Amino acid sequence: MTPHERAKAGSEQAPVLAPLAVLVASALLVLSQLYLAITVAPVIGETFEGDGSAAPAALGTTYALAYGLGFLVFGPLSDRYGRKPILVPGIAVLAIATAGMALATSLPMVAALRTFQGFVAASFSTAALAYVGEALPPRWRATGIGAMSTAFLSAGILGQVYAQAIADALSWRWVFGLAAPAFVIAAIAIATILLEPPRIGEPASLGQKYREMAALAFRRDLLLPNLAAFSVLLSFVAMYAALGPLLQTQFGLDDTSVLYVRLAGLPAMLLAPVAGWLVGRYGPTRVAFIGYLIAAAGLAAEAISTGALWLLVISSVVFVLGIATIVPAVIAMIGGRGGSSRAGALALNGLYVFAGASCGPLVAQLPIGFTGLLLALAALLVIAAALVVVGSRRTVDATV
Repeated sequence: MTPHERAKAGSEQAPVLAPLAVLVASALLVLSQLYLAITVAPVIGETFEGDGSAAPAALGTTYALAYGLGFLVFGPLSDRYGRKPILVPGIAVLAIATAGMALATSLPMVAALRTFQGFVAASFSTAALAYVGEALPPRWRATGIGAMSTAFLSAGILGQVYAQAIADALSWRWVFGLAAPAFVIAAIAIATILLEPPRIGEPASLGQKYREMAALAFRRDLLLPNLAAFSVLLSFVAMYAALGPLLQTQFGLDDTSVLYVRLAGLPAMLLAPVAGWLVGRYGPTRVAFIGYLIAAAGLAAEAISTGALWLLVISSVVFVLGIATIVPAVIAMIGGRGGSSRAGALALNGLYVFAGASCGPLVAQLPIGFTGLLLALAALLVIAAALVVVGSRRTVDATV
């Protein structure tokens, strides 16, 4: 049996449920650290500066931007040295950085720690997504990508809800104080449960991996979908950052009621595995295109629904459904086109996605009103849909 045949046979027999459960739980923890800024930033701002105007940038923008930049470092490292050698120490260091956040004594310290947090957290996502694409049996990969996408997206809701609940019940410091030991447990679980996928042939040098990633950055079939991906979390973060104040000022909702509105989008996010199945059946380009249009329609409906709370909530769920469709499709598209540099290709995609997320809190503060903001974001998503189609011409996507 050739090395390739042995690797394929081992892949078909690889355990699925335990490693996937560990990765999904870890993804929830890691990505929740990004989205908790939406609800905790005002509280931290009041603690350290009174008016809280600089807190969204210090807590949210710093994390998301460093997270995106970290992809460029850890993607090639993961391709060169393997998945577990990046995952385990990355989560362990993230636990230390998160514990430090619970002890922060000033807003500049918060910004510095959040930057470090975001950079280290990028080590998880690049390696974890590549692991799913390599270690799971082929027939499980679409489901695995869908499950990971569900975790990434659900963190957008659960991170906000967790942070608000803990900050109200205890204090904002416990938001990070409780997360730190959870990361320790995650690191132990990854170290003991995940099996490093077999590698075929001699690994390229680290320098070669970085050169390969640089070449991927200019490939048309990757560049245009990556430009489109910039709008995904930008629109998600900006919408939710603007929605909370609107619900409180226009509809008079208290914190608990706002929390329920945020939770309304969670069922739509749980449909991401279905989107993963659709990707395997119809291809990532078609599914991503439909997802962008659904998300744009949801935002447009929200923009004209500010007079009726029930319609506003339903429209937000439609928007979330679109995002839940986009994410697994884009992951499958970029990972498949990356070939042997899968983690490097996903790293570039992560840079665009989380650069958009880093702009979300700032975009939400633009003086154009809630309706103007959402219509602008809807237009951006329509442009993104067109970019996906143009970038996929003359490209045949591999099955997941």
